[in-house]
Amino acid sequence: MFAPRWGWGLGCLRQLRVWDGEATGRWACRACQARLSGLGGGERGPGSEPGPAHRTLKAWELLSQKLHVQAKGGKVICLGTVYGNIDICASDKSTVTVDKLQGSAVNISTEDGLLKAKYLYTESSFLSSAAGDITLGSVHGNITLENKMGNITVDSSSGYLKASTHQGALDVYVSQLGKVELKSHKGSILVKVPSSLQAHLQLSGKEIDMNSEVHVQEMAEAQKDDGVIITGLMNQANKHEKWIKADAPKGTVSFRIQSWFQSLKLQD
Repeated sequence: MFAPRWGWGLGCLRQLRVWDGEATGRWACRACQARLSGLGGGERGPGSEPGPAHRTLKAWELLSQKLHVQAKGGKVICLGTVYGNIDICASDKSTVTVDKLQGSAVNISTEDGLLKAKYLYTESSFLSSAAGDITLGSVHGNITLENKMGNITVDSSSGYLKASTHQGALDVYVSQLGKVELKSHKGSILVKVPSSLQAHLQLSGKEIDMNSEVHVQEMAEAQKDDGVIITGLMNQANKHEKWIKADAPKGTVSFRIQSWFQSLKLQD
């Protein structure tokens, strides 16, 4: 069971909870109460049967101190900006698609569905999936990503990033560095950085692929078990303040130079 298709304009709820098709708002202003009371029934396409697979929750823009959404088998779509502390739990094949999240704490989990966000501005975020891919655009703040079977893609990271997957691949562009820690137990890792980035590097994997555009000072290479470890400094970085660690014991760690413009992935 999941919420029918409905949406909000910009609200100012202090707390909103959505679960199994019900929405309740606490201490809402009159305008918000009107929006909540006006929720309609679900919509479905011609010839389709009602059920979790056809249910969609849509929010255009929402301001709330705390937002909690629980979904099973449907879609959670945020087309605008959601402000506040956000907790979204999507089980079964539910997907979560977000334009922009901004708040102190963000927790989003999916089971077997895609988790996608274009912009993430938070003090602390934890995003996870059991088997669905995690695809992020521009992320800022302290971000932790965990995936068991799926892939993780981050178009641009600024701040602290910790990302791990058991069988999937990692593809990350580090635009401004704090600390970055990447781990793929059975897959491969692709790390892209601008040429001016200052970073202490520690790359380990079955193979290390670093192209000629990457200039590393104090580089050292060592064999470990069945793989290799490469350490060094980019642009005279401080060893203790900014670093990138990437570990793929069963796969390849690739390290590339990429400009900010290239990271935008512009299409014709």
